Amino acid sequence: MSKVSNALEQKLFARIERDGPITFRDFMQAALYDSEHGYYSTSRLKIGADGDYYTSSNLHPAFGATLSRAFIQLWNNSTEPLTVVEFGAGTGQLAQDFLSSMRDESPACFETVSYILIETSSHMRELQRDKLVDFRDCVSWLDIEDIERSPMTAIAFSNELIDALPVHCVKRHNSQIQELYIHNAPRKSGFALMWAEPSTAELMKYIDRCNVPLKEGQTVEINLDAIEWLRKVARALGGGFLVTIDYGDLAGELWKAERSRGTLRSFYRHRLIDSPLQRVGEQDITASVNFTALIEYGRDFGFELQSFERQTAFLTRMGLIEQLAVEYRTTDTLDDLKKRLAVKNLFVPGCISDNFRVLVQGKLVNR
Repeated sequence: MSKVSNALEQKLFARIERDGPITFRDFMQAALYDSEHGYYSTSRLKIGADGDYYTSSNLHPAFGATLSRAFIQLWNNSTEPLTVVEFGAGTGQLAQDFLSSMRDESPACFETVSYILIETSSHMRELQRDKLVDFRDCVSWLDIEDIERSPMTAIAFSNELIDALPVHCVKRHNSQIQELYIHNAPRKSGFALMWAEPSTAELMKYIDRCNVPLKEGQTVEINLDAIEWLRKVARALGGGFLVTIDYGDLAGELWKAERSRGTLRSFYRHRLIDSPLQRVGEQDITASVNFTALIEYGRDFGFELQSFERQTAFLTRMGLIEQLAVEYRTTDTLDDLKKRLAVKNLFVPGCISDNFRVLVQGKLVNR
């Protein structure tokens, strides 16, 4: 239970008072994306040392450079100029590193590349415009609906997007499935959790599709929004590839019996927070990505599995270590040492990159 304090909490409290309990998915949607007070809609710094969390793209420019080389290799057999579509581009740092590397290492490809950013946050769009001012001739901003109306052949990708989509929380109870809801606590003292009947039959279909039986009392997260996003991307891509980079795993690993409480967690100032009901709109809420669901539902939408691997293995296979060996061959300053210590997180087992996966799906015809 959490005491109501800020404007978004008051807004949600009034909504529940008027309409009744809401699913955790709807609560998380409001907490992260409310147009006025949602976590990703406000201007407070979220990424980096002064924010709430780090991303791979903020650790070192080598991440974007390695993606650039990987996408050129993936596009190698195409006769069309490369078009890249990035979903949820954050500050634009990854796009800047990607395009800077392509300009320096593959100028012929850079001359014809188109880089499209799909970004729902107006604040983030402004940050991206400032960051990418040197690449304004090849960068543009669109909504996914724009591309759906005129499907294109491209490499679409996301980096740490799916984990930020709102999730339904369900548990197995007496051989049935219950869903988590948020309701107002007595005497207007805050929010509280309750379990009740599932809000949609799609939740059970999702569980069946993943083919991992849940144990009695086990809680898991179900990301139906990710499936809808996948459907839209499939409509937008007439052909090409979808690359999904995020932390998570296959359902068999995520839904192990020993993970009985699921993977939902919240972060504030780099600290793990016990409850998502605290600081609503001011802290991050996230859940590990179920890549089994993306692979299985992806087939329904015309995506075929190309590869699935740890981010560490992907970056190593794409030449990250060789690039670093050249970059630091003759330098030995304090700044270089700091950069080396940061970049090791991208490929050393047990560091941040080791918890991430890279899924590549191909769509060769418009289906």
